[in-house]
Amino acid sequence: MRIRGGAGPRCPWVTPGSRESLGLRGRILGPVLLRLLTEFGYVALAGLLVAGGLGVPIPEELIQLMAGVLARAGLLAFVPALAATYGGIVAGDILLFRLAQRHGEGLLTSLRAARLLTPRRRDALERHFARHAFLTIVVARHLSGFRVVVYVLAATHQVRARTFILADALSALLSVPLVVSLGYLFAGQLEEVKKRVHEAQLLAAAGAILALVAYLVVRRLRKARRPPPA
Repeated sequence: MRIRGGAGPRCPWVTPGSRESLGLRGRILGPVLLRLLTEFGYVALAGLLVAGGLGVPIPEELIQLMAGVLARAGLLAFVPALAATYGGIVAGDILLFRLAQRHGEGLLTSLRAARLLTPRRRDALERHFARHAFLTIVVARHLSGFRVVVYVLAATHQVRARTFILADALSALLSVPLVVSLGYLFAGQLEEVKKRVHEAQLLAAAGAILALVAYLVVRRLRKARRPPPA
């Protein structure tokens, strides 16, 4: 699938400065990702994010920003780009969770996972899963570099698939539109935006947690006010 205009004149919003700021290690990964997205559009957008969800070292936040930039440039339509971004992220996370349900311990003993998941961290995470599995998944969705390990541990800790999918989908629903919109609105200032993306995602996660806590508190208060059965 080749995007109309992908090989045409330079788009005013995909400037040399934005190309440079998009790159991870500047001159190598950024242009490669930009070329893939320009040539293959929504398929590449979703596919790259699925791969990133499975642990391939593809910068997820960067792809989301690029989706917004290309929508601003007219190479993608904003709503389909947003849908492809969200769908790719959630699908990748679900595939990772399903894979970890079968091969989780083997994945956790891999060199990278073993380095990140120290015994102390594992004990702490397992306690959090036992008490607040939903909230732990919501927060982990925004922990770049540590998310995959947390998700694999969730699968091995027998977190229910329904709980995982709901928490992950809700957390992504709060953050993905925000990041893609930042790429769309500030296409010419991506270097500065990139510095703020992680903060924005954490704020979104905090908002989701506060909303859930408020809901649980209200529900508990309502139950406490109900008259006892006769």
